[in-house]
Amino acid sequence: MIILVQEGLDNIENYLIQRDYKVIHESNKEQIYDVYIYSTTSYTGLYNEIFNNSMHNSPITTNVLMINAYNKSYAEIEDIINSRRYSNLF
Repeated sequence: MIILVQEGLDNIENYLIQRDYKVIHESNKEQIYDVYIYSTTSYTGLYNEIFNNSMHNSPITTNVLMINAYNKSYAEIEDIINSRRYSNLF
């Protein structure tokens, strides 16, 4: 599993590396990855992450698990990565 971490989330990146996850830098977006970790406080931020970074309609981003790290602990992020899903919405 390859994880791409948004630039500026160095603490999360370092935590995942220490836990033996394969993490790539945002400058390597051309490489295929399974998980994308970003941080935003609004849906507009998510929209910008997808469309301003050419993630839409790209074979590289097919079936990518996107995790919004905003207000989540390292353990919560790791749990989402391992289960490949968020908790129930309702």
